[in-house]
Amino acid sequence: MDNKIETAYSFKKEELSLIKANCITHDDWDKNVFSTLKGNIRDALRPEQGNKCCYCKKVLGHDIKEVDIEHIISKATYPKFTFESKNLALSCPACNTIKGDKPVLSKKIVRHPSHSKNHTIVHAHYDDYSLHIKIHDGCVFEPLTKKGSHTITTCELFRLKLVEKKAKASLSKKSEESELINLIMNASPTELTDAMKELMKRIK
Repeated sequence: MDNKIETAYSFKKEELSLIKANCITHDDWDKNVFSTLKGNIRDALRPEQGNKCCYCKKVLGHDIKEVDIEHIISKATYPKFTFESKNLALSCPACNTIKGDKPVLSKKIVRHPSHSKNHTIVHAHYDDYSLHIKIHDGCVFEPLTKKGSHTITTCELFRLKLVEKKAKASLSKKSEESELINLIMNASPTELTDAMKELMKRIK
């Protein structure tokens, strides 16, 4: 389930009619008329992806700002793939933003690919993620192939190591502060002066 999407989103007849009537350019993707359709796409792809980002494999949140519908091949570059089922996957907002409109094809195409041969990054529908990238401790990404390496670079997955480091440092600091406050709360008059001095030093 974590490796690739087995079943792409299947557009209903009325959804196809909606797309035909309202989508002329890739910018139309942002029209409010597609809000319900996007919700349907997200709901269908969550279980297909194990509710994880197709690039960094972090668990996706359920607030609308915590999950994006990712266009694997940029819709700005290939507008006709804006509502192509196998060009859609779920990603975290960070991966989607960083990847942006970066090229992911080794050559120009006319029709949407039915395989990942010409894709330079791991494709959510066609590629087995674990054959290209190995994740250590949830934040260190090891490339196993050229495609895996390009995915890590394109989405800047190395950023997660720094994010994890900052998170641990923040937790450690909070723990130290908590211990210091506990010490103050239970200190004798003599100990209290030293503890307060230490707290004031840290605040400054």
